[in-house]
Amino acid sequence: MSSSTPSAITDLESTITGAVVLPDDPAYDVARSAWNLTVDQRPAAVVTPADADEVRAVLAAAAASGLGVTVQPNGHGANGSLEGVVLIRPTAFDEITIDQDARTARVGAGVNWGRVLTALDGTGLVALAGSNPEVNTVGYSIGGGHSMFSRSFGLASRSVTAVELVDAGGEARRVTAESDPELFWAVRGGGGLFGVITAVEFALHPADALFGGSIVFPISVGIDALVAGFDLAETDPRLGLDISLARFPDMPQLPPPLRGQTIASVAFVHIGDEASAAPIVDRLRSIGTPLLDGLTSFTIGGLAAVAAEPTDPMPTVDWGGTVDGFDRATATEFVGAFLAGVEGGLSRVSVRPLGGAIAAGPEVDDAAVGAIGAQALISSGVLAFTPEMAAGADAALEPLRRFAAAHPATGMVPTFLGSGTGLADAFDVVALDRLRAVKDRVDPSGLIRSNRALPA
Repeated sequence: MSSSTPSAITDLESTITGAVVLPDDPAYDVARSAWNLTVDQRPAAVVTPADADEVRAVLAAAAASGLGVTVQPNGHGANGSLEGVVLIRPTAFDEITIDQDARTARVGAGVNWGRVLTALDGTGLVALAGSNPEVNTVGYSIGGGHSMFSRSFGLASRSVTAVELVDAGGEARRVTAESDPELFWAVRGGGGLFGVITAVEFALHPADALFGGSIVFPISVGIDALVAGFDLAETDPRLGLDISLARFPDMPQLPPPLRGQTIASVAFVHIGDEASAAPIVDRLRSIGTPLLDGLTSFTIGGLAAVAAEPTDPMPTVDWGGTVDGFDRATATEFVGAFLAGVEGGLSRVSVRPLGGAIAAGPEVDDAAVGAIGAQALISSGVLAFTPEMAAGADAALEPLRRFAAAHPATGMVPTFLGSGTGLADAFDVVALDRLRAVKDRVDPSGLIRSNRALPA
């Protein structure tokens, strides 16, 4: 055991059945690892509690030791050193229950989206899942959660109907709109600030047929791809879209058409069959000759193939923001900003049109992440395999930051916050004050930490 580890923490090794990994343990480096491999987090311990009673024991031991507690199911969103913090991995909470008649799901805190989507196959229902099957369902849902279905049904946090957690005082609570309206509002978008969440329940949505995928073009038609994407978004406020620009390395693992190429792609999800998607397909194929064309019918279990994102941890420096005013001139400026960033190591940027149910709907006032009036959400990343690449990331991202500053918008999805951003970039002053009031009530000592703290 580490000589600096408080005894209350080392005692957990004999008082709980779940794993307790301390800094001197051989397994520590693997246990503490974040999904983003550039993040070097060094918690006081990494604990995998088996149930809510063991969560309660971890909280008590941390409080007695003057330590904080944070939760990372598999390390997404990690954003700091975690010095003086016990890291909980809730992988033992692996329940998935689908109630097809009620159109609801109950999912444990250790479950990733891929398992949920597989369980939904054949039900005619969809969840507001993200684009990567390895992202944790609970962490995504309580942090806002933008889905390719969000223009139809809103952000994922607004579909949450109940949250089960162990609070800072060790009380197991089921939080709903009826049991504690303010806490329920806060956990629907405010993230893991208010307790150790063990399960969430959320609404499912009808979608008997799905059509979409990704169509990839050379960067020479990147401006046209952006214009086409936003034209389609304007025409159909329910259509899920992701327009991406990327620079691929010359690697044998990539399909030959992509190796060493700079590309523009448009991915979409249409709720409906191939025939009803024909106008969308025709518009996209009119852009030019594609390098790859993966448009097809699919089921909800195949949603991840639409974006085909990497599913292994990688070293990246990420940045996200929102913008307004996308027209052809803006698209031209955006492609220029991307290409300027590529010269410094920028590897990708995606633009997701917002609007639809993201900007309006019956749930926008009942969740911390309310109506977002911005036209588009930007997400970008720089691969950082070496310290030199990491050191150059800010310069590579700067053209995109300048572009966003020239086209300012209000609102942000917290799950898309990246390097150099915080909760103040996602919430306005009124929402931040309201979140602080809930935090002060349920965790006055600040025992529970999240990847991003509330600003003072």
